[in-house]
Amino acid sequence: MKWFSLVSISLVLFGILYAFFGLGILPVNKAVLLRWESALYGAIMIGWGITLLSVGRIAFQRKDTQLMKGLLLGLFVWLLIEALFSVYLGVWFNVGVDIAVLFLFSFPLIKALKK
Repeated sequence: MKWFSLVSISLVLFGILYAFFGLGILPVNKAVLLRWESALYGAIMIGWGITLLSVGRIAFQRKDTQLMKGLLLGLFVWLLIEALFSVYLGVWFNVGVDIAVLFLFSFPLIKALKK
């Protein structure tokens, strides 16, 4: 658990670094940077989606409120930070997407937590 936590915290810290300084700080050819960033974003969404699917199913099957709260926190932090950067960078349509995605994921979690 300690190792997993340490690696997870490292991932969060790298996420903060990239969110504020961009992937352009890495030694990547600028001609492929946008395509590479798009591939990374897609891979992260696929991995996050599979994580939500598998962990979410376990949480609902077991009626595990701690796991549901953890999922809710992760979703909220993800979409809040993404929405704030979208506002800052003027990508307004994504703010609406973030709100919709947060609602779609949060609704069943909150409903299950109220039972």
